[in-house]
Amino acid sequence: MAKTFVSILIGAAIDDGKIKSVDQPVSDFLETFKEGENQKLTIKHLLTMSSGINFDEDYVSPFAYPAQAYYGSEIIELTNKYKVTEEPGKKFKYLSGNSELLGMIIEKATGKKLSEYMSEKLWTPIGAKNSAFWSLDHKDGMEKAYCCFNSNAPDFARIGQLFLDTGKWNGTQLINQEYVLNSIIPADLVNDSDGEKNDKYGYAWWLIPNYRNHSIFYARGILGQYIVCIPDKNLVVVRLGKKREKRAGNNHPEDVFYYIDAALDMYAK
Repeated sequence: MAKTFVSILIGAAIDDGKIKSVDQPVSDFLETFKEGENQKLTIKHLLTMSSGINFDEDYVSPFAYPAQAYYGSEIIELTNKYKVTEEPGKKFKYLSGNSELLGMIIEKATGKKLSEYMSEKLWTPIGAKNSAFWSLDHKDGMEKAYCCFNSNAPDFARIGQLFLDTGKWNGTQLINQEYVLNSIIPADLVNDSDGEKNDKYGYAWWLIPNYRNHSIFYARGILGQYIVCIPDKNLVVVRLGKKREKRAGNNHPEDVFYYIDAALDMYAK
């Protein structure tokens, strides 16, 4: 779910004038993207998982990006080794390194640690009742922006409610409404896996466009952590756990539908 939080912070940085728009080149912030095909990369390409970067998203190999990023101690150096090898903005391909680059951009744009900016722009304004912790690559190092945000269900539900209310909290617009709405519509891409038109991913929010006549968006973690938002019911469902079912249709884990069904049946009236 950390990827979704990073996406929200990109919206906050745009509101703050630290980032011009989602179409701003990554090269404005990161030196390693000033040459060759890397120059084509924009923030939007990272948000929508269409970067065309050659990150190896393999959860079995200890030599692939996720394992090296998780267990390594120099995540910036690691992430900068990868390059744009396909045309950005064309294909949806889920890559954790995209979110790490977004975290690096936020730090560069704001001059603040990612966790500090999260606290200032999101966690404190929504009135979170409990502390949150973000894993670093080493002491005083870089946040693992693609993962490893640790806290509790009620405060995660507040983030869901913020997006149900299109970025407004207690009457205050925390995240620009246009950015929120653009986050929860499908990016104009085709899936790398099957060539079909993307209808499941926006700006780091997963989308279920029509389930039991509801349009649903949700954040998800690798071990079955979910923040599910059902707008027409004004309903947020949070599930924290340590196991996720295999993927069902259109890349959604099967168990996310269990929790949606339970919530809809419980609050059917």
